[in-house]
Amino acid sequence: MTNPSPPFRLIALDLDGTLLRSDLSVSPRTRKAIALARDHGIEAVFVTVRHAAAIEYIVEALGLTGEAICCGGAGLWRIPSMELVEEHVVEAATAREAARRIKDALPDARIGWMRPDRTVGYAPDYPEPLLIGSSYRQDPGEIDTPVLKLFAVSPRLREIGTSTVEALFDGMVDVSHHHSGVVDLVAPGVSKIVALEKLCASRGISPHEVIAFGDARTDLEMIRWAGQGVFMANADPALHAEADLVAPSNDDDGVAVVLERLLAEHTPTPREVTR
Repeated sequence: MTNPSPPFRLIALDLDGTLLRSDLSVSPRTRKAIALARDHGIEAVFVTVRHAAAIEYIVEALGLTGEAICCGGAGLWRIPSMELVEEHVVEAATAREAARRIKDALPDARIGWMRPDRTVGYAPDYPEPLLIGSSYRQDPGEIDTPVLKLFAVSPRLREIGTSTVEALFDGMVDVSHHHSGVVDLVAPGVSKIVALEKLCASRGISPHEVIAFGDARTDLEMIRWAGQGVFMANADPALHAEADLVAPSNDDDGVAVVLERLLAEHTPTPREVTR
């Protein structure tokens, strides 16, 4: 008897709070589960707000090939070569104006931005520690190249809603991610789900052939869209009702737990193999 077809063809994976443990490591159990999925012919695709330089160690740990969606959908990278194959940028003048509006509304905000060349820019007052990757300091009012995304960090961002943040920009940029005192801003129309839908369409993969894992509101659209949408136990409990399944937390290897179970259901027993 041949192996039953696996229940899906692509795994869409958020990283922080989902695939990664709280110490930002990839556990041995998770490595094994992703490898098992690959043995079944299933592709694992990162769908993350991280920039490309910040996924390289995870790509290496899992031995992945293919493509990765980064910067909240603003960039598509071929992995492991880390070649940028598609970009959706915020033009320099728009980035400068968006940064000005953030500072006007939130004077304590610390601003950074990510360029297509994988370098990260930081305002002079942005505190250590910095993110993974090559970086430089510059006044945001002097940004002179297109950026994949801007981000701002401020305690006040914990106190105001996403709609209030969006109102600052009059549609010049979209809020990709707003959580725990951080906001990420991308070009209008850019999002995780738009990038994921486009990638799947290019492979002839339908939504019901996708299982998606996430832990935050920025993942909600792809959780709803996928044939099987999974929120982690550590996600906001209000999001759990939106998922087909709630996995154990990221620190309990929830992604691995779900994949192991689903793949076991589609792997024949030794008796079945010998019939």
